[in-house]
Amino acid sequence: MDWLLFSHAAIFAVSAVACVASLPRVRRIQHADTRRGLAGLLLSVALWSVGYVGYLLAPTTAGSIAWYTLGFVFAFVAVGAWLYFCAAYTGRPPRQAPYRNAALAVFGAFTALKLTNPYHELYFTTAWATEPFVHLEIRHQVLYWLVLGLSYVTIGIGFFMLLERFHYTGADSRPLAVLVLVTAIPTGATLFGDRVEWLLPLMYEPPGVALFAVGALFVYHNRLQTIRLTGASDKPAVYLDQGDYVRDYNVSARQLLPSLEGSVGEPIASVNASIAERLDGGGVCSLDHAGEQREGDPRFYEVTTTPFMAGDVPTGRLVTISDVTDREAYRRRLEVRTEQLEALNRVVRHDIRNDMAVILGWLETFRGRVDDDLEDVLDRVLRKGNDIVELTETVRDFIDALSEEGTVDLRPVDLRSSVESELEAVRQTFPGATFRLVAADGAAPVSANGMLSSVLRNLLENAVRHNDAETPEVTVAIEDRDETVLLEVRDNGPGVPDERKEEVFGKGEKGMDSPGTGIGLYLVHVLTSQFGGDVWVEDNEPTGATFVVELPRADPSELGEGSEPDENSDPGEEPDAGGLGGDDERSSSSPDDGPPNR
Repeated sequence: MDWLLFSHAAIFAVSAVACVASLPRVRRIQHADTRRGLAGLLLSVALWSVGYVGYLLAPTTAGSIAWYTLGFVFAFVAVGAWLYFCAAYTGRPPRQAPYRNAALAVFGAFTALKLTNPYHELYFTTAWATEPFVHLEIRHQVLYWLVLGLSYVTIGIGFFMLLERFHYTGADSRPLAVLVLVTAIPTGATLFGDRVEWLLPLMYEPPGVALFAVGALFVYHNRLQTIRLTGASDKPAVYLDQGDYVRDYNVSARQLLPSLEGSVGEPIASVNASIAERLDGGGVCSLDHAGEQREGDPRFYEVTTTPFMAGDVPTGRLVTISDVTDREAYRRRLEVRTEQLEALNRVVRHDIRNDMAVILGWLETFRGRVDDDLEDVLDRVLRKGNDIVELTETVRDFIDALSEEGTVDLRPVDLRSSVESELEAVRQTFPGATFRLVAADGAAPVSANGMLSSVLRNLLENAVRHNDAETPEVTVAIEDRDETVLLEVRDNGPGVPDERKEEVFGKGEKGMDSPGTGIGLYLVHVLTSQFGGDVWVEDNEPTGATFVVELPRADPSELGEGSEPDENSDPGEEPDAGGLGGDDERSSSSPDDGPPNR
């Protein structure tokens, strides 16, 4: 065999073997689209190379044309796979690319033209030649050069994507940049193959792709993944090996942590102890804590890690440092606000309520001791005082709901029993209103807690306070469903306009221009959401509104198990002896106040 023929066949054969041998290493790439693109590139280049080997060694014209066409088709496939890989690697989702279907249609059309070339010969013609060795000479036609130009434009776009990523990543991308440029060197042999006597008019790119595959997957595999991850965002990132030694970092990391300069090969603990302490569990640290001095207020950074794996074996990890100053400042403001709410809760629970208990107790001592006109004034003052007590209950429940949001402990609650208890209380508070309960015996329990009484009390009081009828009528209905229980509170008041049916549960809504507390229905909404339920308002017939609460059903067999004290009362507090407005906390007075009742 002529040594030049052997050299050509060997180059393409070695390229095919190198691409196939690299395929198992592709599985180590964690990013799915990058992995698919590179695997498609290697497989198509391998088949491209096999086609050329068959073309060079086939003894017949038909065999040579068939093998050449195989390589020719997969050369075009490799162009698409290259672009797919470059787009995925640089953070451009290839499956969301514009004109994707049009590009596939063009690919299909050109492939069909290649396969039918023996009939139209628009791509190439053939003739046997003896120089530089005996072979079937391929004489390219106009369509070949058109598609080659289109392919090189596409390949050039991929090169631009990669080199742009390498430039802006900040990590040491020079070895990979060199590999990418080496991939392009065989292009010269392709363009001048018909002008150099010892070359053939073939596409010589497979050796370059094979060299890139071996270098990227066997020599610079970790750096290939590091650059993809660090270049995907402008966040500071540091790549560590298995022993947590610094292997690379991007420009953002070096600007944030000047101690990284020249730290490759050093343990991260010696570079920045604060970050090293947060490698396993994550966490937030400030620049001051990190040992990096900056002017102005300290900024806060969250440390997160992304592991690199070779199968099930960890090979390193990428440390990302995210600026969370605003979030941390907000969290600290919330902590202060929570402490303030707790202080306000204690004031509402004790100071205001207890002082009102003393005031109301003293006012009660005037009953029967004043004339009729003052008696009427006294009644109005007492009603307003009890309104204040009820308002403190709502505020107390509202604060409890806010403090428990996200950490609610639910248990089965007997809804009917709770409704009956609240109805008994509101009948005493509103003796001029009519209340009725419609519920079947044995109604299913619901998933809630002691705060359910606040939902019921606010809905019942809302139905009366916002009612303009001469005799307010309120009907409470309970309906069991497959997975939920519906509670309806119907009134004969003015109703709620359609445009306010949603916003009436918003924060600060008072509803129907009445002097409400502004938080009652919002509290109902918050608590119902915590129970995993929902609340809305509908029209009642013939007039009025229907407030509907939907709560998840609980297992009846668990009712009564693990019972807890009413969450509306403080441990260690006794019921109010005066029974003021349903007050569940004991009223107290100082020695100077004297007894509330004489």
